[in-house]
Amino acid sequence: MNEVIDLGLMSEGSSEYIRFKPSVNAWIADGDELQLEDVLLDPSTLKVGWGKIAEGQAPEWTWDEKLGKKSPSPSPEHRRGFSVMLKIKDKGWREWSANGVGVMKGFSELWQVVGLQVKENEGKAVHLKYKGARMEKIGQGTTRIPEFEVKTWREMTDKPPVKEEPVAEDTNAARGLVDDEIPF
Repeated sequence: MNEVIDLGLMSEGSSEYIRFKPSVNAWIADGDELQLEDVLLDPSTLKVGWGKIAEGQAPEWTWDEKLGKKSPSPSPEHRRGFSVMLKIKDKGWREWSANGVGVMKGFSELWQVVGLQVKENEGKAVHLKYKGARMEKIGQGTTRIPEFEVKTWREMTDKPPVKEEPVAEDTNAARGLVDDEIPF
């Protein structure tokens, strides 16, 4: 009997993310478009660093060791970006990561407000209302900047899942050794 076993590797439900696509002015969660309204943002999950995001490939990130301390870029293709966990009605916690100019500007504007309130609201999530996206000319083109309003801070009844970062493999190549330089 030759039955093929479905490994579940291609199911769209396995990816838990949310993205803003300025080109179509839409939010995409787990591959499906959704109408974003209210969300919770857990500021303790914020990571900032360098990202390389290409269509059809997993994002490649190098995070700063500490917020506010910019690490060097790993390559010319990497751009500054962020990752933070959002809780979305009927979806639960989803990772929002981006390094596009418009999304970065929108998140920076949001963080100007939220960042000032984090210490006094430690352990809480900020309840945000999505207000839409404004068009703005940046460089030679235009993009959309997502805009949020801070409604309130809330106790979290559940925490976002902790994602394990891949550990760099300890190989001779990773240590800069060529096979003929192996010391044994």
